[in-house]
Amino acid sequence: MLTDSTTGLIAILVGGAVSIAVAWISRPRPVVADGPADTPDLTTIAGIAAVVAQQGEQLREAEDRIEGLEAARVADGRVIRALRRYVAQLQEALRQLGTEVPEPSEDDAPLIKG
Repeated sequence: MLTDSTTGLIAILVGGAVSIAVAWISRPRPVVADGPADTPDLTTIAGIAAVVAQQGEQLREAEDRIEGLEAARVADGRVIRALRRYVAQLQEALRQLGTEVPEPSEDDAPLIKG
């Protein structure tokens, strides 16, 4: 049978465990925001205007990047055409000198001959 001291010890242990559980459950936690902190209020005209202005700037930046890529593509095309003309002139010069013009490798041939 349980004596008074054993019952008291069990009560102290159970009470300690319960108090630790209650303290752990009720500890303070950091507040987590529902959304990003910089989300403008879309219920006001000023908030909507801020979003429109931000998206307009992003659109202008994307258009500038596309314009730069397009200009680089055009420049690359000009360089490639100039190099092809130069290779053709070199090949013709080699043939006029009586030298055999080497054929491109199997990997490069489709790229060079177009």
